[in-house]
Formats: sequence, C-alpha cells, structure tokens
Amino acid sequence: MQSTLFHLHFATPDVPGAAGRLTAAGVPLQRRFGSVRGEGVSLGPADPEPPEFRFKLQVHRRGAVDVTLAPGRRPHFDHLGLLVSDRDAVLARARDRGWSVRTDERRPFVMTPWGFRVEVHDADSPAVQDLGSADEARIETVALHVRNPDVVRESLEVVFGCIPALELVEGAGPWVGAVELGGRAAPDGMEVETADLLAV
Repeated sequence: MQSTLFHLHFATPDVPGAAGRLTAAGVPLQRRFGSVRGEGVSLGPADPEPPEFRFKLQVHRRGAVDVTLAPGRRPHFDHLGLLVSDRDAVLARARDRGWSVRTDERRPFVMTPWGFRVEVHDADSPAVQDLGSADEARIETVALHVRNPDVVRESLEVVFGCIPALELVEGAGPWVGAVELGGRAAPDGMEVETADLLAV
C-alpha cells in the first residue's frame, strides 16, 4: 500500500512574492480563484481581475506537482494532498484511530493530531485527472518538520500506507522546510527552500 504526494497548500502574507519565487522555480501559476459579490470566479494567469474581486487562493502547477497559495497573516503550512489506491479504506482507518474526517463536495480531508490536514484523492478525482505527467515534474521529497517524527511516521503509514516522498524531520511544526522536484522540468532535481519561497 503506497500513496503519492502531489499537492501542498500554504498560506502567506505575500502571495505575489511567493508566486514569483514558485514560478521562477519552475511551477507556474495556473488559476486564481475568488469571488465577486459572493459569486465564485476563476481566472487564468493573464486574466484581469474584475471590479470588486475578492481573492481567495491560486494554484501553481507543472506536471504532477500542484501547489496552492492562499493569503494569511503569517506563513503557514496547511495541508498536503495524496493520491491513494482505496480512498474509502483510508478514511475508515483514519476514523478507526479517532481522527476527524471532513468531506466537502470535492474531496475529503483527514485532520491529523499534529496540526496539519491530509487531502485524500483516488484516481477518479478530478484534481488528479487534471494533473500533467509525473515524467515532466513530480514531488520527489517534502521535508515535513514535526515533533516525534518516528511516532508520526508510524501513524501516517497505518492510515495512508507508505508515502515515499514524505520525509519527516524533528523540529517545531508542522512546517515544510524544503521541497525537491524531479522530472524533465527538473532534470538535476530542483529544491525549493520554503523559507525562501514564503519569505519566512
């Protein structure tokens, strides 16, 4: 049983700055989302913002890499997204451990005991089907800082299976310290230091 890590979601007080650094690292802006007088609006990278547009978040994507940036008062790692082989079994195992599972119209979230969520998708999920090729770009390693990484690793593996791209590091967290990308878009491996990305 193995899960594929393809998505990261961060909040930052400087979305434009983080977006520029993420684009420079090879993961360009794909869509911006917000609302106008309560109605949802989706914009392409070059689309002008309509009057009264309230920005909510934006998605950067390349190949099978999906990174979301949202405005926040401080830099914050919110959640990661996994492709799993049996979504219902994963959610059942999470509930068996007493973890909260919340589902909206698009995907379920599992709240872990360590202050971060996991967004769960199977192969039929539109978010996964919209991804490009992992040969072009993929997440090779995410260094996630948590307290007691051995305990966290064991529990995550019980619920989600092995997550090869997730490296757990001892430290205050949860916080993603670095992301390494692979694929044709990053032939020598490309590392994005999150402190640089979010200007922490």
